[in-house]
Amino acid sequence: MSSRGPTKQARKHVRKPPPHWRKYLVQAELELPPPAAGAADEPSSGPIGDDDDDSLVEWPWWQERWAVIGLACLCAVLLVAALLAVRSAMHDRAAAQAAEGRARTLTLRAISGEQTLRIAPNPRSWSATPDATLRWPEPPQLLALYLPVGYADYLNFALVVDKADHGRVMVVERMTPDSNRDLRIALNSSAFGPGEYRLRVQGYTWRGDRVDVGWIRLVVK
Repeated sequence: MSSRGPTKQARKHVRKPPPHWRKYLVQAELELPPPAAGAADEPSSGPIGDDDDDSLVEWPWWQERWAVIGLACLCAVLLVAALLAVRSAMHDRAAAQAAEGRARTLTLRAISGEQTLRIAPNPRSWSATPDATLRWPEPPQLLALYLPVGYADYLNFALVVDKADHGRVMVVERMTPDSNRDLRIALNSSAFGPGEYRLRVQGYTWRGDRVDVGWIRLVVK
C-alpha cells in the first residue's frame, strides 16, 4: 500500500457517494467551542436593558436637550421679531398714505371748472350747525363765493378765514361789495383740504378799525 494516501479514484468515490445514500444525509448540529477566557470580561454589545443608565447612550449634539431648548428659544425670538416687523410695516404704510393725502390736499393744482356758492353770514354769532357743506372737488375747481352783506352799514369789508384745530388760513382786506351788496371772492379748491372752516366778515369803521359783522361755518368733506 502506498504512503501517498488514497488514489484519485478512491477520493472521487468518497466525495461523490452513490445516489441511494443522499436521501439518508441529514444536517449535523455541531456544538460551538466555549468562549475564550478574556471574552467573558468584555461588556455585552447587545441592546441595553431597562435597568441601564441613560447616560451611557451617546446622542448626537442636535438631539441634546440644551440644543432643543435653544432652538425653541430662537424660534420664539424670530416669531416676535416678525410680528414687530409686520406691525411696523403697517404703521409706516398708514403714515405714508396719510402723508400722501396731506401732500395732495396742500398742493396747488390747476382747476378744471368753476363752482358758485352763495352763503349768507350769520349776523349774530357762530351757528350751532354748519351754514354750508361742500364736497371737496376732485379734480380741483374755482370756488366763487358770494357773501351778502346788505344788512351791514359799511362801505369796506375784510374776510378772515380760519381752519378749525389748525389756525389762520387767509385774510382778505378792503373788499368792496358789488351793486347787489355781495362780497365776491374766488378761490382754488386745491388750496383748501377737507375740514371745517370758519369765516368772519368784518366791516371797517371811519377810523380804520375792523368790527365783526358776520360769521360763517363752512364744512368741506
